[in-house]
Amino acid sequence: MTTNAIWRLNASAVLHAALAPGAPADLPRTPDVLVVGGGIVGLATAAACVRAGLGEVLVVERDELAAGASGGAAALLTPEAHAWTDSAAFVALARRSLEHWRTLDREWDGALGIEPLEWLAILPGEIPPGTDLGPTATVLDADGARALEPELGDVVGALHLDDQARVDPLRAAVAFAARGGTVATGVEMLGVSVRGGRVTSVGTTAGDIHPGAVVFATGLAPPVPGLAVAQEWVKGHLLATEPAPFRLRTQLATLECLALQLPGGEIVAGGTLDEGDDDPEVQPDVVARIRDELAGLVPRTRDLATRTAWCCFRPATMDREPVIDRVPGLEDAWVTCGHFRTGILMAPGTGDALARWIASGERPPEVEAFSVARADP
Repeated sequence: MTTNAIWRLNASAVLHAALAPGAPADLPRTPDVLVVGGGIVGLATAAACVRAGLGEVLVVERDELAAGASGGAAALLTPEAHAWTDSAAFVALARRSLEHWRTLDREWDGALGIEPLEWLAILPGEIPPGTDLGPTATVLDADGARALEPELGDVVGALHLDDQARVDPLRAAVAFAARGGTVATGVEMLGVSVRGGRVTSVGTTAGDIHPGAVVFATGLAPPVPGLAVAQEWVKGHLLATEPAPFRLRTQLATLECLALQLPGGEIVAGGTLDEGDDDPEVQPDVVARIRDELAGLVPRTRDLATRTAWCCFRPATMDREPVIDRVPGLEDAWVTCGHFRTGILMAPGTGDALARWIASGERPPEVEAFSVARADP
């Protein structure tokens, strides 16, 4: 068993090379927009700025593209899964973002590789009357759930969510990067100089950059003057089995585990919340727990070997909703951080809002709820 994300194991040499292009010799020193951070949110923001005609755009990334949570996530585009657990503003932005994913995939001739997805959320009991389940949700009893997914184990019932999607996170990252201006990897931000309410320069390991506007998309908010966010990393585990001799018709999910089958037959499971675990290593007991949970969902997976298991750290605010805002006290700097488990889902919607904000100077209404002040410690 390896400890690499399954998408990295399955990626071609060409894709791996595209994730680490390095820094060009003619790195722009005065870009119109500088994006710090080469995860999906940063890359989608850069592509949105290019699409909006904001001039020369530069992305700098310390490691390779999608090196953090973006490259370890299951990359689910499932806003309706949040309809009964998260705020109305969050769900509205998530729905808007899924539409952006689909629009961009059409415009870019399928480069993002969006795959349609049905979701069966396994119910632990009765749904309280009056619960808003969103426009695509249908409540099924045990027989209805098993009719939709014959591989399902014993359940009380399920919530069926249609018209959702997923992507391969590495393929999506490369597609955004190809349309996001100049992208430089292996370039670390060292500090930010501010004068008169504006960013005068961003120091990097490749030299100083003097941007017209800057977006910090670094997972957790970086140490920038005037920026204070209560935040933390939250570890999570995922695993992938060897290819299964059967096909799941839907994605399955409980409160503790998801089960998703890839085109090659591997079943991805996990998505744990390992609060308080700061160890970057995969924990065998967590892997064993995921396997038990998966076997309860899909009994025939007991016979499948685990091909790989991995972990990553998600950037989170205390209320588990993102920050998408202008940096307090600065006219030309924005921050997006704390996307937790939904950065990939939220990336195009976040990027579009930031590009429009930079262009107009006016905060788009769909991100008004995601202020720095809300997450200020």
